[in-house]
Amino acid sequence: MKGFKDILPETIEKWHFLEKTAVKIFTHLGYKEIRTPILEKTSVFERGVGDSTDIVEKEMYTFLDKSGESVTLRPEGTAGIVRAFIENKLETSVFNKLYYIGPMFRYERPQKGRFRQFHQIGAECFGIKNPAIDAEIIYINTLLFEKLNIKTNLEINNIGCPNCRPQYSKALISYFEHYKESLCIDCQKRLYKNPLRILDCKNEKCKIIARGAPKLKDYVCKDCKEHYTGVVECLKALNIEFIENELLVRGLDYYTSFVFEFVNNNLTLSAGGRYDNLIQDLGGNNICGVGFALGEERIIDILDIKPQNSIDIYIANLGVTLYALNILQKLSDLQFKVYCEYENKSLKSMLKKADKLEAKVCIIIGENELKSSSCIVRDMKNSTQKTIELNQLENTLKGVLYAT
Repeated sequence: MKGFKDILPETIEKWHFLEKTAVKIFTHLGYKEIRTPILEKTSVFERGVGDSTDIVEKEMYTFLDKSGESVTLRPEGTAGIVRAFIENKLETSVFNKLYYIGPMFRYERPQKGRFRQFHQIGAECFGIKNPAIDAEIIYINTLLFEKLNIKTNLEINNIGCPNCRPQYSKALISYFEHYKESLCIDCQKRLYKNPLRILDCKNEKCKIIARGAPKLKDYVCKDCKEHYTGVVECLKALNIEFIENELLVRGLDYYTSFVFEFVNNNLTLSAGGRYDNLIQDLGGNNICGVGFALGEERIIDILDIKPQNSIDIYIANLGVTLYALNILQKLSDLQFKVYCEYENKSLKSMLKKADKLEAKVCIIIGENELKSSSCIVRDMKNSTQKTIELNQLENTLKGVLYAT
């Protein structure tokens, strides 16, 4: 199915490595996992993400369920997390730092690193206005990319808030009206609904026009300036390098004040920012928030690690299945990675399979080994083997495996 991709065993190690690395960082910094439904009421995203965004206008998988209610496969993580935060009254809980991992869905043209079902890792923090929390969110990203050995550029911007942004929107409309006919079709639609989105357009003509647009920094209010300055000071204290990009606005309506992106070769790997009105917009109290999400597929594409698909031990079972199961259980209890063969194959074909599985040791058992409670231990690296009693198996395996 177009835009939906299988994740195969040969690449799953990269996914495990990425997710385990992220979870370790989150856990060490006091973040707790939250899991929300893949399916939400459509209104969660219309009210949260913004009905003038590309996501809501043309990318959501929305349909009526059997009761006639409009539901949507989640296109992003934050709105659903906020809905859960409100409904479960988490504002009274100590768990205000949350992280999530899971699939998202958007109907858009599949391209490099972008699919109709894609996966995100993200974090959200609620109720902290101090700009240090924005810096902490960025620090998490910095740590993760360092652990993954991926080089990125951090871009930041101040996009104002509902108090100061209307004046800026008016200035943008006045400016872009002079170039309306030269804007792409999407930007012509955005002009009066959401002119900030024109700054984020990828069309080359729109990019050139946007460079001459009024600067948001000339319109932001005192509170937004102070918060942005505070984040910058925190980033400098953490020795995190950044680039101030005045055209960075992000594609979701809920962002306020501070936004950021981590970019690698002109491809955004992770992005986020502050959303101080979203909880209230979705029916909650006046509680601020900040967060980010990164695209797993884009990172997997450039993650330079060799998948460790090898196993420790392959059991070559020559017709003694019950005995093989007994040995399998013993090895599993000892925490070895083991593969047991149950098919009726020749020893030669089983040794070939052990090689393909990159097994370090092959245990060969047949009728003779069953009768004598023994087994043949073959060192696959050196092609040497010996027969031992079963009670010697643990020490023998440790000697062979640790030697290799």
